[in-house]
Amino acid sequence: MSQLFSKLTKQFPDYDFKQDHLLAPYTTVKIGGPAEVFYQAKDQQKFENLLSFVKENHLPVTVLGWGANVLVSDKGVDGLVIKNKAGKIKVLGNNNQDKKTVKKENSQKILARWNSDQTKGTFKYEFNDLDYDESDQETVLVEIDAGVSLNQAIVSLINQGITGLQWYARIPSTIGGAVFNNIHGGTHFLSEVIESVRVMDEQGQIKELSKDELSLGYDQSRFHHSNELILSVQFSLYKGDTDKAKNVVQEWSRRKSIQPHNSLGCTFKNISNDEKEELGYPTTSVGYIIEYVLGMKGYRQGDAQVSDYHCAFIENKGQATANDYLNIIKTIIKQTKLKTGLIITPEIFFLGFDKSELEGIVSSYV
Repeated sequence: MSQLFSKLTKQFPDYDFKQDHLLAPYTTVKIGGPAEVFYQAKDQQKFENLLSFVKENHLPVTVLGWGANVLVSDKGVDGLVIKNKAGKIKVLGNNNQDKKTVKKENSQKILARWNSDQTKGTFKYEFNDLDYDESDQETVLVEIDAGVSLNQAIVSLINQGITGLQWYARIPSTIGGAVFNNIHGGTHFLSEVIESVRVMDEQGQIKELSKDELSLGYDQSRFHHSNELILSVQFSLYKGDTDKAKNVVQEWSRRKSIQPHNSLGCTFKNISNDEKEELGYPTTSVGYIIEYVLGMKGYRQGDAQVSDYHCAFIENKGQATANDYLNIIKTIIKQTKLKTGLIITPEIFFLGFDKSELEGIVSSYV
């Protein structure tokens, strides 16, 4: 019995902690070794009480959301791993913020890296024909706990007449994970509707951060480096056209249905529009580079394989290991630099790996 397990069970005797608990089933790619101690949080107050204790006692902790963009080491993760499934959705009422201010903020968009090639390559779905502007609609404040499924939030809010999250349909994520990486749906970024985030800092203190304090960018936020844990998020959403929003959800989900399931989503951040133009590529998708420049469609190591359906995805075709997956990532990065001069960056995160194992990968890791 580990010292950490003993310490936690003594402090929280009614919590169902597990030792050496395999993490692979809690990720979309079904890869990963065990957590030293594992706990599945289904109650928000229990979740916060546990976080407060581990922070105050400087115990190692990792919070796992949907597990859709996290590669877990074959040897597992030291410390406590919490699978966050707790959370509620609260409609707080009308947002009295001046609409002109909202429009100004929404106009300062992060430059999207989204365009497909309809004639060549495996990335053929587009979004522009479904896009529309809601910034002239009446706004409403909604607070959502970090453990809530993004898709659950989208459906629940539309059923209550609230729109603004429909652009992120079919993205496998919790609300906390979505904010952590400032997810994008087509040309929309979640930062467009974030108002504030409630977090726990390294000392176990709870504080609220305004949107301007979050350092939100393309697939990034301050949480990549701050060691703060997201507890809940306030959004400024719309009393918009729910029929339109439902159509976006349904159609966007249909178009993205070609995406492989046993994967971590798109493995790499798209290249910039400037890089696309400079190289004369038809799309910003790294999947195009992997397929047509590197010729690596279907490339395989062990049971990990570059997808035949969308080359920006790496699939687990059976019993793939994290090492198989990591080796493909390293090969793609090396070959892309060699053949194009580009340094591409993973948009997935790495848990339980040593720094030496991640050498050659330009990315944040935990």
